[in-house]
Amino acid sequence: MRSTTGMVNLRSGGRACLKRSPAAGLRSASRARRRQISENPEPRKMGDIRLGTSGYSFGGWKGIVYPSNIRESEMFAYYTDYFRLNTVEINYTYYTMPSRKVFESYARRLPDEFDFTVKLYAGITHEPWLSADSAPDVDTDLCSRFLWAIEPLAESGRLGCLLAQFPPRMYPGRVSWDYLLRLRDAFAGQKLVYEFRNKAWVSPGTISKLKQADIGYCAVDEPQVGPLMPLVPAVTSDVAYLRFHGRNTKWFEDSSVRYDYLYSERELKKMLPTIKSMAGRSKTVYIQFNNCHAGAALRNVKMMQYLLGLDVPPLQGVLFGAAF
Repeated sequence: MRSTTGMVNLRSGGRACLKRSPAAGLRSASRARRRQISENPEPRKMGDIRLGTSGYSFGGWKGIVYPSNIRESEMFAYYTDYFRLNTVEINYTYYTMPSRKVFESYARRLPDEFDFTVKLYAGITHEPWLSADSAPDVDTDLCSRFLWAIEPLAESGRLGCLLAQFPPRMYPGRVSWDYLLRLRDAFAGQKLVYEFRNKAWVSPGTISKLKQADIGYCAVDEPQVGPLMPLVPAVTSDVAYLRFHGRNTKWFEDSSVRYDYLYSERELKKMLPTIKSMAGRSKTVYIQFNNCHAGAALRNVKMMQYLLGLDVPPLQGVLFGAAF
């Protein structure tokens, strides 16, 4: 019989042969490329798995995952004590320069075994890329002010790492790498993790250079639309990082629903091998849920905590959104 692309061709002896379409070949090549990019030495004993959310103080969480009458000043204690999480990603520092007093307060009231990851200010990571007329520069004065503000947390030993997220308009190249290395130098002595928002960065070269510079790579689970990154569970320093952004395909259409997504238990179960692999190739792996709309992040992090065997069964109100 005459074969057609993607159809079964019955050859002599009755054997069936499936001829792959060009598209299937491209998909296979893409998967192989991602495996090559994230390739690392054989896993050792699993590192510390730390689970949290990207922020904890949201009015929209009241009556869903927080009691409806909770005060903002009570949210942090509720997050740490009631939900028994061991990290949180501080995100407000992306939108405004942090206050040293805030971090002094955190350092005084942290529970045992709890630490923070802190996102760098957009004035450091984004604003340098707004102008197309000049090469981006690292504002060392701004970096010094940021370091001074978070110093109480660092001195207390509760600063896990700093997360630098870069804009989609940032592409790999000599200018970009020069900026990235100067940014590392500006934060010398701190553990840095870089999150890219453009899939042009998905390459063995990116992973190799980050390893050489001892900079962590932030793996992401996010919708596969536009330039957004595929999941590449690479580990490039002793700190591994995975952010769950949700899979809402309206990411670029409507920013108000960008993080409106609740992972199913089945979706999270499929991520377990990835998390365990990353933990086996690092000293610490941070799993931060950024799908914060309507408390979805907190519901999902408790589900993941249970699936990993790190806690008792999830709270009924958290899993099913029952009002308190």
